[in-house]
Amino acid sequence: MIWPELDALLEKHSSFLISSHRGLDGDCIGSQLAMYWYLTSIGKRAVVYNHDPLPTKFGFLTNAGVFSTERPGDRFDVLVVLDCSNPSRLGWERLSDMSDTIVNIDHHRDNALFGALNIVKKDGAATGQILYDYFAYKKLSYPPHVAESLYAAIMTDTGAFRFSNTSGVILRMCADLCDRGADSALIYDKVYASFSSNGLLLQSKIWSTLAFYHNGEICSMEMPYALIKDLGATYGDSEGMADFTIMGGGVEVGMLIKYNDKETHFSLRSKGRVDVGKIAASIEGGGGHSSAAGCTMTIPFAEAKAKMLAIIEKAL
Repeated sequence: MIWPELDALLEKHSSFLISSHRGLDGDCIGSQLAMYWYLTSIGKRAVVYNHDPLPTKFGFLTNAGVFSTERPGDRFDVLVVLDCSNPSRLGWERLSDMSDTIVNIDHHRDNALFGALNIVKKDGAATGQILYDYFAYKKLSYPPHVAESLYAAIMTDTGAFRFSNTSGVILRMCADLCDRGADSALIYDKVYASFSSNGLLLQSKIWSTLAFYHNGEICSMEMPYALIKDLGATYGDSEGMADFTIMGGGVEVGMLIKYNDKETHFSLRSKGRVDVGKIAASIEGGGGHSSAAGCTMTIPFAEAKAKMLAIIEKAL
């Protein structure tokens, strides 16, 4: 069991920097908040730093204010990387400037095992599930807001319990989190059913780009990053839109393409015939699961889209 190793490392050190992948989602957010709570509860100094800002809709979670996009100027004893398969997905470089020791906690099958301590459950539904197991091992009695963070982490990485990674174990785990104080209805409403008028307008613009390729087996939607500012929306307003790209009959692979002049990001989805995790991993810094993955190409939108379509068509 690896938990004693984690215990020993946490006990030995005093300061911790917590971080995760670009494009923050519910799992990495909830996991970071749960880890932040635990470290501070045992008297450790903890700082949360990410390349990208916290999506507004997750601002209801307790301690959401600790998220920062301002890189700390000092060093830490330990860098705790959560829900991130490889360092390049963090979106920031020179990790050794921040700490000499990395703890890598993740559930992605393509995890590069880049930590001094690697806690990787490749068949896990979410990183939040791993932290739940750790807290259970510790027999912790944690406050309701921590239960909500863990519930949000697991709920979002199972697509609100719609994805195939939803098992009896996951449902019983979330039932326990509800018993510990997590408000399931509130969390669902805040994450999936609460948008500003500008956010809904952004989604309507994304829907207007809907297109099909390869005899209807590929579906795409597009969003220039500038559109967010133009409409007064937030980045988080586009979260979840990629899931709609595989809802059409006959569609096997979907992609939401977000871009600016310097880079083009793909959020890939699959119904199972194509392993989009392998496709994403073929692009430097990309990765994910067989049915949901992401990657970024540092080339213009039109060129990147054509390249990705060719890759997917070959896979089909």
